[in-house]
Parts: sequence; C-alpha cells; structure tokens
Amino acid sequence: MEKMTINERIKELRTENGLTQKQLADAVGIPQTTVACHEKSHDPNIYILMKYADFFECSLDYLAGREQAPLPYALSPQERELVQKFRSLKPPLRSFAFEQLKLLSESEINC
Repeated sequence: MEKMTINERIKELRTENGLTQKQLADAVGIPQTTVACHEKSHDPNIYILMKYADFFECSLDYLAGREQAPLPYALSPQERELVQKFRSLKPPLRSFAFEQLKLLSESEINC
C-alpha cells in the first residue's frame, strides 16, 4: 500500500468529517485558501500541522502518512460531545456526574 501524503490525509480527514474547507479553516484559525493549498500540494508548517492534529485528534505521524490508523484512543463524535459537556461542569458536578455514570455502567439495565 502506498503511503498517503500529508495533503491527501488532510483532505481525507476533512471530507470524512463532513467539513468544507471554510469550516476546517475556521476551526484551526487559518484562511480557507490556505486549507485549499494544503490539500493540493503545499505542506503546512509544523504549527499548522499541530493544529490539524489537535482538531482531528490524531498524531502527526498519522497526518504524515507514517501510521495507517488514527490514535487508538480517538473518540467518536458522541464521546467527544460527552467529554466536552463533562469538562464544562464545575468540579462538584463533575464528581456527581462521574458517580452517576459509574452506577449506570455497573447496573443491569436492559433496553
């Protein structure tokens, strides 16, 4: 299997996530034209690569085509939403939510 280029990987990740170039550009804080250049032929600098990796929750090696799969601990969109909501809670509510989640996971609820 041929190694994927950074340019191909950025485009693949963007399209897999259902994003336009403009949406990706806004998310990482760069112009849309820069995303277009990165998808065609111009490799991004290390700082922009880190922004892409953070946004897509993958490693730099994955972006560079050195790894064939994203990080093993990558979260689904639903899991990311749950983590974001959990992080937005104040510490006492985090503790409560965590305890409730533990109870749910330990229970034998049949749906």
